[in-house]
Amino acid sequence: HLAILAQVQGAWHARHARGTLGLGGGAGRSAVRAHGMAPRSAGRPGSLLLAAGLSLVPLHLSNAQTTATTVTTQDLGFAGQMGDYSPQDLSQVCAHQTYPQVAASVEIQDGQTVYMKIMKNQTHRYFFRSYNVTTMNQPDQFRKLIINLEPCKGIVYLFVRKTRQCYPNPYSCITKLGTDLERRTKPCAWTSFMSETDRSRDGTPTFFEVPLSSTKYYISVYATENSAYTLTVLADIGAFPRPGNSGKIDARQLRELQVQLSWDPATFIPMGISDVKRYWVYSSMLLENDDRANMAVFMRPDKIMNTVCGLLNNTDREYTQTLPSSCNPKCNTTIDGVITDKRYVFNIVVESSRGYRMAYAGLIMRTDWEVIRQATSDKTLKVIGAVSGSVLGMVVIIYFLMLKLYG
Repeated sequence: HLAILAQVQGAWHARHARGTLGLGGGAGRSAVRAHGMAPRSAGRPGSLLLAAGLSLVPLHLSNAQTTATTVTTQDLGFAGQMGDYSPQDLSQVCAHQTYPQVAASVEIQDGQTVYMKIMKNQTHRYFFRSYNVTTMNQPDQFRKLIINLEPCKGIVYLFVRKTRQCYPNPYSCITKLGTDLERRTKPCAWTSFMSETDRSRDGTPTFFEVPLSSTKYYISVYATENSAYTLTVLADIGAFPRPGNSGKIDARQLRELQVQLSWDPATFIPMGISDVKRYWVYSSMLLENDDRANMAVFMRPDKIMNTVCGLLNNTDREYTQTLPSSCNPKCNTTIDGVITDKRYVFNIVVESSRGYRMAYAGLIMRTDWEVIRQATSDKTLKVIGAVSGSVLGMVVIIYFLMLKLYG
């Protein structure tokens, strides 16, 4: 943008020195066309609009003897932050951004993960922008943006709008929260894509991988109860690990106090950007009343076991760590000390060399081990004894009858 602007300014000064460009009624008037600039009739002060790249930069030329050039930009999206530019007045159009329960906007950097606590009916706002030319030049299948919201505890929803404000408005589709008149509708105002808000997936993470078709994204995180969450935004999608086989974990009991876990190695798309650094193995015994809210949630909003921070909250520490070199072709690890006839939850977290982590789907298993010291059950042995005795009795009776007849 600056190179094109310098060329335009140089051309204007050259023509001004030759007297070929008139401003404010001078002689030798002509229309200027450069890099898509619309012609402007001479004799009237105005603006030349330079179309460069992804944004429009107005170029203002004054009538003074010493020409002054002013460059203005669009609102960067920071609510209430002036900086060097005057932000747009969106107080009327985006009135929801001024609600007392809506936090001020915070810029989140590419590749950053933030951890926050949020109160019921509150909204946190984040602003993301990317002008990385290398990322923009990627093929369509790799030019994407990852937005990953993981609840650590509670229920949080993700709302995203791209290109320009307003920020997404959760209060337009979730009204009268916590009352008998509560309503949840779709779509939400100022929203490009959003989490499922019909309670069917409360307590689950929201993972968006969308085409990187804009340089600006406006994000709202809304909570229906006191919660905690992590939010990650990443444009270099090849650095983010993806659990193999959709995160499925297999388990089998080897001995009375021993369980073996197996899972597929994590992958990267595209390959070659990063690789697996290690796998974190988590194990936790469940209480008798620990039940899943539904089959889409693992386990409940107050005990989340399929997110990275949820596992950290609900376990003392990881059980063990496994290196990717042990995967051939599947990864395996053995867990000792399990108690017979108890339910356990097992899960795996993969960590990339760039430090990004992702949890597998998780597994619930009830241990069952019984030492067999007889060939079959007592009931079966009784039946076999009765049948054998009857057969033996029939043989003896037939023997004596044959002696009587032929003896």
